[in-house]
Amino acid sequence: MSGWFVVRTKSNAEDRAVWHLKNQGFDVYLPRYRKQVRHARKTQTVLRPLFPGYMFVRMDPARQRWQAVNGTVGVVSLVQFGDLPHPISSEVVEAIRAREEDGAVSLAPQGLQRGDRVRVREGVFVDHMALLEEVCDQKRVFLLLELMGRKVRVKVQTEHLEKVS
Repeated sequence: MSGWFVVRTKSNAEDRAVWHLKNQGFDVYLPRYRKQVRHARKTQTVLRPLFPGYMFVRMDPARQRWQAVNGTVGVVSLVQFGDLPHPISSEVVEAIRAREEDGAVSLAPQGLQRGDRVRVREGVFVDHMALLEEVCDQKRVFLLLELMGRKVRVKVQTEHLEKVS
């Protein structure tokens, strides 16, 4: 029976592993998110792996040569418990895919999007209103907060926010 399995990849080798696994006929899913990167006074949006060093492969270990995954370029190994690869719930993969927008997983908390007005509920900026500018990779967001007549970019934990209509 076919199921999803977790594959550990070599550092920064996710794309290479995807390419080689697909060439072997495996169904591969590498969830990505959009990240803004600043370098040399330029800002660009790039796609980064949601789980660096890990991806998902769908296979049937009874019918497919799952050991071939371990020997694939860019792959360290399948995540195993004992001698066999351990499947994960397909609901996990489907929940991640459900949050995808245009090929990238949205990291914004459910119900929040870039440009939304939010109120800070806890912390140093409690009760301040702000605009959601960017979602970071560690359950934090950047807000544009107006302080002393100017807009300031601050980093806040997502659980400290609520959307304002």
